[in-house]
Formats: sequence, structure tokens, C-alpha cells
Amino acid sequence: MAIVANQTTITLDASSVGCVRSFSVPAGTVKEVDITCLTDTIETYQASTLQEAQEFTFTVILDPSTSALEAGTAGAWVITFPLDSGTTSANWAFSGFIRDAGSVDGDASSDSPLEQTITVRLTSVVTKTPES
Repeated sequence: MAIVANQTTITLDASSVGCVRSFSVPAGTVKEVDITCLTDTIETYQASTLQEAQEFTFTVILDPSTSALEAGTAGAWVITFPLDSGTTSANWAFSGFIRDAGSVDGDASSDSPLEQTITVRLTSVVTKTPES
């Protein structure tokens, strides 16, 4: 069964980051090493032992009274997904710092809330805990 995004939460050091509107989770990428020999007829690659540092982005409704999402802020991030059929939610945990605190955009003709898009640079691998 598909899990919907609604009710997904994001925390930084066990505190909510606010009203999340959207997010893009890091999937994990491994660098590749070119091991092509002069006698080969096609380029040959193998997976590196190093993973590439990923980025995680999310958008929140701006709340100036509680916002602590500033560039350079580092800590432990956890994305908790809504329950599908178990009793304990799945989550993805990693360390990282806010690389870009984003701009806040709005215009006079819009009834939409002000939003801020945050970019986090991961400094650890993502630990994926399945729903149970």
C-alpha cells in the first residue's frame, strides 16, 4: 500500500521544524570510480567506498516568532513517516547542517502564506528504520 506524505514530520535535535509543506528526501548516491583499461572496448566503472554527501530540502510556512532555521545550524535530523499498517512509524535519521536557509517570498496579490525553503547538507549516512 502507498504511504501518503500527509502527517510526515521533520525534527532537528528532537524539535519540530514547524509546519512542513513539502520535502525531498535524500536517496543516497555512491561515487563511481573509472577502472577502464587501455585494452577495454567500453568504459568500466565500479562503486566507490565513499557515498556522496546528499542534500535534503524542505519547505515550511514562515513563523518568525519560532524560526530557528538559520544557515550554519547543525544537528540530528529525523524524518518520520506516517503509519501504513504497523504500530511504530518508519523514520530516516541523519546528521547535517543548514547550507541554505532560503529566501522568503510573497506578493501583494497572493493569499498564500509566506514560505521558506531550507537546504540541509548531510554529514552522515541516512539510517533508515522501517515501520514495525
